[in-house]
Amino acid sequence: MGKRPSHNGVMTAYPHGSGGQSLTSVGFETTRPLADSWFEALLESAPDAILIVDASGAIVVANSQAERLFGYDRSELIGEAVEVLVPEAQRRLHAEHRDHYNNNPHVRPMGHGMDAELMARRKDGSIFPVEISLSALWTAEGLLVTSVIRDVSERKRIEEQLERQVQHRTAHLNALLGLSTTLLAERDIDAILQHALQHAMLLVPEAQQGAIYLYDRAEHTLVLRASTHPSLVLGSTVAVNIGLCGRAFRSGHIQAASSVTEYAAALPPMQGDEYTQMLEALGLNQLPSGALVIPLLAHNEALGVLRLLRHTGEGPFASEARPTLGLLANLTATAITEAHSHYTADRLTTQVARLEDQQRELTARLDSAEAGMLQAARLAAVGQLAASVAHEINNPLYAARNSLFLLEQDLPDDLQGTPYLTILQQELARIAGIIERMRDFYRPDRGEFAPCDLNQLLEHTLAVAVLNARHKAISVQFAPNTTLPSIQGNADQLRQVFLNLVINALDAMPDGGTLSVRTAFGPTVVLVEVADTGIGIPDDIRPRLFEPFYTTKTNGTGLGLSISAHIVTQHGGQIEVETNPGKGTIFRVVLPHEARELPS
Repeated sequence: MGKRPSHNGVMTAYPHGSGGQSLTSVGFETTRPLADSWFEALLESAPDAILIVDASGAIVVANSQAERLFGYDRSELIGEAVEVLVPEAQRRLHAEHRDHYNNNPHVRPMGHGMDAELMARRKDGSIFPVEISLSALWTAEGLLVTSVIRDVSERKRIEEQLERQVQHRTAHLNALLGLSTTLLAERDIDAILQHALQHAMLLVPEAQQGAIYLYDRAEHTLVLRASTHPSLVLGSTVAVNIGLCGRAFRSGHIQAASSVTEYAAALPPMQGDEYTQMLEALGLNQLPSGALVIPLLAHNEALGVLRLLRHTGEGPFASEARPTLGLLANLTATAITEAHSHYTADRLTTQVARLEDQQRELTARLDSAEAGMLQAARLAAVGQLAASVAHEINNPLYAARNSLFLLEQDLPDDLQGTPYLTILQQELARIAGIIERMRDFYRPDRGEFAPCDLNQLLEHTLAVAVLNARHKAISVQFAPNTTLPSIQGNADQLRQVFLNLVINALDAMPDGGTLSVRTAFGPTVVLVEVADTGIGIPDDIRPRLFEPFYTTKTNGTGLGLSISAHIVTQHGGQIEVETNPGKGTIFRVVLPHEARELPS
């Protein structure tokens, strides 16, 4: 095919005749040479490569952008079949598409149809993706097709990179979703940490070592709790004020190093031995070439850190995975917090369940054949009590008899009111008091049981007892459960129990403190807790707390706790004591109530 170069070597064709439009017909009054220069300027100023091809597929026009894009000189392109710019494997198909277009010419914009699959070929044989727009122009010489060609290699590269990142991030998020299900269902903190560390290592394949440290508030250090390195000793510590771990923990932000130099810059000055010890603590022979330390944050509080190390390699370390690792660290911290909460709740539930189990066990024993043995033990205790009471009665009874004898033998009737008569009255009154206490101890009347509001009994008891504390630096706190069920009992006897416990608590705080009284309940029992911050009960005294007539008080009778314990037992309950010498004592009274549906 002949080549017709125009000005500057650009092949031009002008529309004219009935099949097209001339430049002058669309409003330009100009000479033909001037039109040539405008047309050439228009082609050269276009940002994209432009080719004009005739009906046979021969290139008749090419601009300088086409030269740069395809690597051909313009003179090499003019007259060549356009398929020279198409990969060899696609040339036959391209020729078929071109014939189909010539039979139905139309405007086809970029980004339409098969653009996503279009590839072009440079002179050096390299293949690259393109987008092409087509438009048809009828001239006296036949159909001309204008192609605007755009190299989309960079855009494709960016799209593919974004797609990889999206796929990568989606995989990370799916992994986190699976991890969240595992962590939040786990109650063992060490298991939580192992799961989290395994996922972190999978997210960062270039990491060669991982570890998780948790903060020890008492020691103010970070303690190693999970590790992938066999030489690291669980329980070893890291200071919270040095290195990347310290920075991440204190700041609450990710700390990273992507070279040995960056890692060394985060370390404090060290001597030879200190440097060696630091490497041994890391399980390394030399400083790592990459490190990432992520704080474990829950409610903006750092619970510890996750540390990943790269022994060898260079360049940015774990940069793409950092957002996902941050989510993993926070998820781990949340799981740790939940595990702590469940542990506390389980401990309290276990304590209440233990008390209820003890109550049920006691009831079962009373209803079984062991009831006879228990009754025998009680009779033996009553016998011991009776012997003690007889000892207490002996001296006042002897004095009363002698006084009565003297009155009867030596004094006339008009000397009533003598000291002997006074002694007689006092000692007889003392005998009456002892006998009354003894009766109350082993013969409480269950026929007098009626519904009792323990909160109300405690409120009245505290109102009386607080009078004893008005001259002491003692704070009284009462925390009643407002939904506490009533129990069946003797209100006067229970008031005696609570008053005795409260007065003992006040006496245990001679230098002041806090008296705390609270109520709670479970499905079958109610709990009354009386706690003080006093001197506590020595270990050698505790076994004898409920022994009749045993007391450490100067003016005590030694019957208060024994009577209280017996009253509680007769109500089907029990008393527990928890003490810490020098820090305080807690008495817990557990009493049964009618089982009912608990409020939701």
